Amino acid sequence: MNISHYFKKNTIFKQILIAVLSPALILFLALFGYSLFARLNDAVQSQNELATRIAENIAAVSELAIISGNDSQLLDIMASALDSDITSITIFNAESGHHLVLNNNQNNSSEHKEITVPIIQHSIPLEDSITGENISDITEKQIGTVSIKQSRDKLQKLQKQIIKVSSFIAFISILVCICFAWFISRRFSRPLAEINTLTKNITAGNFYKQIRNIKPGELGELQSHVNNMAKSIEKQQQELKDNLQNLFLAKEEADKANSAKSQFLATMTHELRTPLNGVLGMMQLLSNTKLNAEQNHYLLIARESSELLINIVNNILDFSEIEKGELQLQENYFDISAIFNNLLTPLSYEAKKKGLEFTTYIDPQLNGISVLGDDVRIRQILLNLVANAVKFTQQGNVAITLNAKELSSNRAILELNVSDTGIGISEKDQQIIFDSFRQADGSHRRRYGGSGLGLAIVRRLCDLMNADILLTSAENTGSTFTVRWSCTYQVGCNLEHQTQQDETILVGKAVLIVEDNPVNQLLVSKILRRWGMTTVTANNGVEALIAVEKQHFDIILMDLQMPIMDGFEATQAIRNLSQHRQTPIIALTANNFKDDSDYCFRVGMNDFLSKPVSLTNLKEKISFWLSKSLGTSLSESVDKRPE
Repeated sequence: MNISHYFKKNTIFKQILIAVLSPALILFLALFGYSLFARLNDAVQSQNELATRIAENIAAVSELAIISGNDSQLLDIMASALDSDITSITIFNAESGHHLVLNNNQNNSSEHKEITVPIIQHSIPLEDSITGENISDITEKQIGTVSIKQSRDKLQKLQKQIIKVSSFIAFISILVCICFAWFISRRFSRPLAEINTLTKNITAGNFYKQIRNIKPGELGELQSHVNNMAKSIEKQQQELKDNLQNLFLAKEEADKANSAKSQFLATMTHELRTPLNGVLGMMQLLSNTKLNAEQNHYLLIARESSELLINIVNNILDFSEIEKGELQLQENYFDISAIFNNLLTPLSYEAKKKGLEFTTYIDPQLNGISVLGDDVRIRQILLNLVANAVKFTQQGNVAITLNAKELSSNRAILELNVSDTGIGISEKDQQIIFDSFRQADGSHRRRYGGSGLGLAIVRRLCDLMNADILLTSAENTGSTFTVRWSCTYQVGCNLEHQTQQDETILVGKAVLIVEDNPVNQLLVSKILRRWGMTTVTANNGVEALIAVEKQHFDIILMDLQMPIMDGFEATQAIRNLSQHRQTPIIALTANNFKDDSDYCFRVGMNDFLSKPVSLTNLKEKISFWLSKSLGTSLSESVDKRPE
């Protein structure tokens, strides 16, 4: 039996009672058993000694009667010694071989004990009167025996009396011991029970019921300490509640501020991206017109400034999404060898203006290879690293290399290196260079500007890609950033055939452009008409509904924020029209938040494009969804709708 488990099931009073009573009872029972056994054994010894003395007395006085052969004298001796406790006396004459037996007719006990002693003939010592020498032969011989049968009845009565008296004394003693143990247990258990109840109340959060009757001594001190502990915990609990309430209020304020910040960010994003989309789009259209060298130079500068501005806006938005854990990678197969195309042209131009040598190298093994990944984020990593290299290098060179460290059956390990001979980064500043809004030179007189988000976003994008980023740098010698990641790859597709197919599928298709900004309306219309498409514009969702009821459209480009009826409501209303349930609808908006893109798909849109959008990306999206609606297939290199 598990003793500890047994004690756990009992109250404190019972536990103390058992603890006090058990040793006393064990000791008492041991002493009681020993004492009772000793007394019973003493009674037996006393009876045996009494019978032995009687037999010895008979043997002493029977010596002469046996020698003389006087049986009558022997009977008188036996009769005088006969007692109620003796059942019979037998004298045996060894010389004659005669037994003389005297029975007690008053005692018919069936249980008896027989005791036998010898009868010895003694010689009288004689001495010479002159010399004093012993002249007699002193010898002793046994001339008979005396046997006494003693009844056990008296002994049994005595033993029973001893057991009764001892048991009564034991009962009284046990009763006194139990009362004493009960008193001691009660004295100790009641304060402990009160302490136990108070601790349970404290655990349950009830600090008001405290111990009122404080006992003297150490238990009283313990009760006082527990009361003080309860008061202290109650005070701390109240302080904690007050702090939690303050924290809750502060959290509400922070949530409101964060919501206001997100709303402001969304509004500013829309307000910035909408005109930037018009600016960049018009500059792309302008670049396709006949311009002289000076005009091309001005146009290139304007495009660089606009792209720098949109990159800053993108960094701020991406950092906000990363901080909230909402940024997700959109993976698709893309041509890794074309990753440098057009992306680095403005930075290359900036490097040449500073007199820097700007070189790029792509491993020949990557020609014709399509890798699975988020090409937008990879380009963003590349752009931020190269922009930093060009910014912080005044002389020397900037080198960008992309190598295939390993190509297995379907897995590739790629390594991107961006090296420069710029100002470098001290060992101390290398610890903070990837922190948000931090720069190696954070003073007001710093030579180089920037938001301090570029490398922070690079680090977080690398974490999302499970990529390793390493920095090797020293002051005044330059820096090298290395990004290494693993991805799936496959043999690339025929992009020329794809381009021809894209151009063929666009010709003659009708597009509805729902956009409240007249500049963007004009821009998108001109771009689509150049691709051979026919366009109709609508300023809001209501005009879009009127337009789709009047004619059929092959595809719809839908802005989100518009007066009267926004793009979400308009999409739901269009999807309720049977003739437009399968018509591709692409969100073309300045909003760039994941919540917006998710909601677009929930209301029935097919895809999501954020302004400012490149003409190549716009063309690929429109071609893809037109081919889907016509039941044709395009290359896997086209971006597909996120799951």
